[in-house]
Amino acid sequence: MWNVRRLDILGTIATVCFLATPQPQEPAPGVRLLIERIQDKYQQTELQARFVQNRLSRLGSVMTTVEGDLYISPPGRMRWEYSTNDQLLIAGGPGREMYLYLPEDNQVQVMQSDFANTSGMPILYLSGRGNLLRDFSIQVVEWGAPLRRGNVQLELHPRRSGASFERLILEVNPLQEMIVRLVIYDNLRNTLDYQFHDVQFDPGLSEELFEFEIPEGADVIFIEG
Repeated sequence: MWNVRRLDILGTIATVCFLATPQPQEPAPGVRLLIERIQDKYQQTELQARFVQNRLSRLGSVMTTVEGDLYISPPGRMRWEYSTNDQLLIAGGPGREMYLYLPEDNQVQVMQSDFANTSGMPILYLSGRGNLLRDFSIQVVEWGAPLRRGNVQLELHPRRSGASFERLILEVNPLQEMIVRLVIYDNLRNTLDYQFHDVQFDPGLSEELFEFEIPEGADVIFIEG
Protein backbone atom coordinates (compact mmCIF):
# COMPACT_ATOMS: atom_id res chain seq x y z
CA MET A 1 0.00 0.00 0.00
CA TRP A 2 1.04 3.61 -0.49
CA ASN A 3 0.46 6.49 1.89
CA VAL A 4 -1.82 9.33 0.78
CA ARG A 5 -1.59 13.03 1.60
CA ARG A 6 -3.15 16.11 0.02
CA LEU A 7 -1.63 19.50 -0.70
CA ASP A 8 -3.38 22.69 -1.81
CA ILE A 9 -0.61 24.22 -3.91
CA LEU A 10 -2.79 26.83 -5.61
CA GLY A 11 -3.79 28.23 -2.23
CA THR A 12 -0.18 29.32 -1.85
CA ILE A 13 0.03 30.71 -5.34
CA ALA A 14 -3.17 32.70 -4.79
CA THR A 15 -1.48 34.71 -2.04
CA VAL A 16 1.01 36.11 -4.53
CA CYS A 17 0.07 39.41 -6.15
CA PHE A 18 -0.53 38.78 -9.86
CA LEU A 19 0.61 41.66 -12.04
CA ALA A 20 -1.72 42.79 -14.81
CA THR A 21 -0.74 41.47 -18.21
CA PRO A 22 0.00 43.89 -21.03
CA GLN A 23 -2.53 44.70 -23.71
CA PRO A 24 -2.79 41.84 -26.23
CA GLN A 25 -0.44 42.16 -29.18
CA GLU A 26 -0.86 40.47 -32.51
CA PRO A 27 2.34 39.04 -34.04
CA ALA A 28 3.48 40.05 -37.51
CA PRO A 29 2.05 37.88 -40.32
CA GLY A 30 5.31 35.98 -40.83
CA VAL A 31 5.66 35.26 -37.12
CA ARG A 32 2.01 34.25 -36.91
CA LEU A 33 2.47 31.75 -39.74
CA LEU A 34 5.55 30.29 -38.04
CA ILE A 35 3.65 29.85 -34.77
CA GLU A 36 0.72 28.22 -36.59
CA ARG A 37 3.05 25.72 -38.24
CA ILE A 38 4.81 24.89 -34.98
CA GLN A 39 1.46 24.53 -33.18
CA ASP A 40 0.18 22.18 -35.87
CA LYS A 41 3.37 20.10 -35.75
CA TYR A 42 3.34 19.71 -31.98
CA GLN A 43 -0.34 18.76 -31.98
CA GLN A 44 0.18 15.92 -34.44
CA THR A 45 3.75 14.63 -34.20
CA GLU A 46 5.54 12.47 -31.66
CA LEU A 47 8.83 13.82 -30.37
CA GLN A 48 11.91 12.61 -28.55
CA ALA A 49 14.72 14.88 -27.31
CA ARG A 50 17.45 15.45 -24.76
CA PHE A 51 16.72 18.32 -22.37
CA VAL A 52 18.70 20.52 -20.02
CA GLN A 53 16.75 22.32 -17.29
CA ASN A 54 18.41 25.31 -15.61
CA ARG A 55 17.01 27.17 -12.62
CA LEU A 56 18.04 30.81 -12.92
CA SER A 57 18.58 33.46 -10.28
CA ARG A 58 16.83 36.83 -10.49
CA LEU A 59 19.99 38.17 -12.16
CA GLY A 60 19.91 35.40 -14.77
CA SER A 61 22.80 33.26 -13.52
CA VAL A 62 22.42 29.47 -13.41
CA MET A 63 21.75 28.15 -9.90
CA THR A 64 21.06 24.45 -10.58
CA THR A 65 21.12 22.22 -13.66
CA VAL A 66 19.47 18.87 -14.36
CA GLU A 67 19.10 16.97 -17.62
CA GLY A 68 17.51 13.94 -19.14
CA ASP A 69 15.28 12.60 -21.92
CA LEU A 70 11.88 13.87 -23.03
CA TYR A 71 9.20 11.89 -24.88
CA ILE A 72 6.01 13.49 -26.23
CA SER A 73 2.94 11.90 -27.79
CA PRO A 74 0.21 14.44 -28.58
CA PRO A 75 -2.17 15.48 -27.45
CA GLY A 76 -1.05 15.90 -23.87
CA ARG A 77 1.17 12.91 -23.13
CA MET A 78 4.72 13.48 -21.91
CA ARG A 79 7.49 11.61 -20.13
CA TRP A 80 10.45 13.45 -18.56
CA GLU A 81 13.26 11.14 -17.40
CA TYR A 82 15.78 13.03 -15.27
CA SER A 83 19.15 11.29 -15.57
CA THR A 84 20.70 13.70 -13.04
CA ASN A 85 18.53 12.66 -10.07
CA ASP A 86 16.39 9.76 -11.42
CA GLN A 87 13.16 11.75 -11.06
CA LEU A 88 10.32 10.94 -13.41
CA LEU A 89 7.42 13.09 -14.64
CA ILE A 90 4.58 11.50 -16.63
CA ALA A 91 1.59 13.43 -17.97
CA GLY A 92 -1.52 12.38 -19.83
CA GLY A 93 -3.20 9.66 -17.80
CA PRO A 94 -6.88 8.72 -18.26
CA GLY A 95 -7.95 11.76 -16.19
CA ARG A 96 -5.16 13.94 -17.60
CA GLU A 97 -3.36 13.69 -14.30
CA MET A 98 0.40 14.15 -13.93
CA TYR A 99 2.75 12.04 -11.79
CA LEU A 100 6.05 13.30 -10.40
CA TYR A 101 8.10 10.51 -8.84
CA LEU A 102 10.87 11.51 -6.40
CA PRO A 103 12.78 8.27 -5.74
CA GLU A 104 15.09 9.73 -3.06
CA ASP A 105 12.03 10.51 -0.93
CA ASN A 106 9.98 7.53 -2.18
CA GLN A 107 7.28 10.09 -2.94
CA VAL A 108 4.78 10.50 -5.78
CA GLN A 109 3.07 13.84 -6.38
CA VAL A 110 -0.20 13.49 -8.31
CA MET A 111 -1.38 16.68 -10.03
CA GLN A 112 -5.01 16.18 -10.93
CA SER A 113 -6.88 17.51 -13.96
CA ASP A 114 -7.98 20.80 -12.35
CA PHE A 115 -4.32 21.70 -11.81
CA ALA A 116 -2.56 19.81 -14.61
CA ASN A 117 -3.54 22.25 -17.34
CA THR A 118 -1.64 24.80 -19.40
CA SER A 119 -2.43 27.64 -16.96
CA GLY A 120 -0.73 25.72 -14.16
CA MET A 121 1.80 23.76 -16.21
CA PRO A 122 3.02 25.67 -19.29
CA ILE A 123 5.27 22.74 -20.27
CA LEU A 124 2.05 21.12 -21.52
CA TYR A 125 2.15 23.43 -24.55
CA LEU A 126 5.02 21.24 -25.75
CA SER A 127 2.61 18.29 -25.90
CA GLY A 128 0.08 20.00 -28.15
CA ARG A 129 -2.24 21.22 -25.39
CA GLY A 130 -3.62 24.76 -25.57
CA ASN A 131 -3.25 27.24 -28.42
CA LEU A 132 -0.38 29.72 -28.46
CA LEU A 133 -2.06 32.36 -30.63
CA ARG A 134 -5.30 32.19 -28.66
CA ASP A 135 -3.75 32.09 -25.20
CA PHE A 136 -0.95 34.67 -25.51
CA SER A 137 0.03 38.06 -26.78
CA ILE A 138 3.28 37.45 -28.65
CA GLN A 139 6.16 39.58 -29.83
CA VAL A 140 9.65 38.98 -31.19
CA VAL A 141 12.38 39.86 -28.65
CA GLU A 142 16.12 39.59 -28.15
CA TRP A 143 16.02 37.74 -24.84
CA GLY A 144 19.64 36.61 -24.84
CA ALA A 145 22.21 34.80 -26.94
CA PRO A 146 20.29 32.30 -29.13
CA LEU A 147 21.25 28.65 -29.01
CA ARG A 148 21.84 28.79 -32.75
CA ARG A 149 22.23 31.60 -35.25
CA GLY A 150 18.98 32.23 -37.10
CA ASN A 151 16.70 31.14 -34.26
CA VAL A 152 13.76 33.40 -33.38
CA GLN A 153 13.01 34.37 -29.77
CA LEU A 154 9.43 35.17 -28.79
CA GLU A 155 8.00 36.66 -25.59
CA LEU A 156 4.54 35.40 -24.61
CA HIS A 157 2.24 37.02 -22.04
CA PRO A 158 -0.95 35.17 -21.04
CA ARG A 159 -4.06 36.96 -22.26
CA ARG A 160 -6.10 35.93 -19.22
CA SER A 161 -5.35 36.50 -15.57
CA GLY A 162 -5.00 33.55 -13.22
CA ALA A 163 -2.08 31.76 -14.85
CA SER A 164 0.66 30.47 -12.56
CA PHE A 165 3.30 32.24 -14.64
CA GLU A 166 4.01 35.82 -15.63
CA ARG A 167 5.46 35.22 -19.10
CA LEU A 168 7.23 32.71 -21.33
CA ILE A 169 10.16 32.93 -23.70
CA LEU A 170 10.11 30.59 -26.68
CA GLU A 171 13.15 30.15 -28.89
CA VAL A 172 12.29 28.43 -32.14
CA ASN A 173 14.20 27.10 -35.11
CA PRO A 174 12.21 28.52 -38.03
CA LEU A 175 13.70 26.19 -40.65
CA GLN A 176 12.79 23.02 -38.77
CA GLU A 177 9.67 24.56 -37.19
CA MET A 178 10.50 23.37 -33.70
CA ILE A 179 10.89 24.71 -30.18
CA VAL A 180 14.47 24.55 -28.93
CA ARG A 181 14.03 26.54 -25.72
CA LEU A 182 11.26 27.33 -23.24
CA VAL A 183 11.84 29.80 -20.39
CA ILE A 184 9.16 30.12 -17.70
CA TYR A 185 8.91 33.14 -15.41
CA ASP A 186 6.42 32.17 -12.73
CA ASN A 187 4.51 34.34 -10.26
CA LEU A 188 6.82 33.34 -7.41
CA ARG A 189 9.79 34.88 -9.24
CA ASN A 190 11.26 31.50 -10.13
CA THR A 191 12.75 31.11 -13.60
CA LEU A 192 13.17 27.76 -15.37
CA ASP A 193 15.10 27.52 -18.63
CA TYR A 194 14.47 24.34 -20.67
CA GLN A 195 16.74 23.66 -23.65
CA PHE A 196 16.08 20.85 -26.13
CA HIS A 197 18.73 19.04 -28.16
CA ASP A 198 18.90 16.06 -30.52
CA VAL A 199 15.21 16.48 -31.33
CA GLN A 200 13.65 13.61 -33.30
CA PHE A 201 10.14 13.71 -34.76
CA ASP A 202 8.07 10.56 -35.27
CA PRO A 203 10.52 8.26 -33.42
CA GLY A 204 7.88 5.56 -32.89
CA LEU A 205 7.22 5.70 -29.15
CA SER A 206 5.67 2.83 -27.22
CA GLU A 207 2.47 3.20 -25.19
CA GLU A 208 4.28 1.90 -22.09
CA LEU A 209 6.36 5.07 -21.90
CA PHE A 210 3.31 7.02 -20.75
CA GLU A 211 2.04 4.55 -18.17
CA PHE A 212 2.88 4.88 -14.48
CA GLU A 213 2.35 2.53 -11.55
CA ILE A 214 2.79 3.96 -8.06
CA PRO A 215 5.59 2.05 -6.29
CA GLU A 216 4.73 -0.06 -3.27
CA GLY A 217 5.05 1.91 -0.04
CA ALA A 218 5.43 5.29 -1.73
CA ASP A 219 4.16 8.44 -0.03
CA VAL A 220 1.45 9.87 -2.33
CA ILE A 221 0.57 13.56 -2.31
CA PHE A 222 -2.46 14.77 -4.27
CA ILE A 223 -1.99 18.37 -5.44
CA GLU A 224 -5.34 20.07 -5.93
CA GLY A 225 -6.59 23.48 -6.96
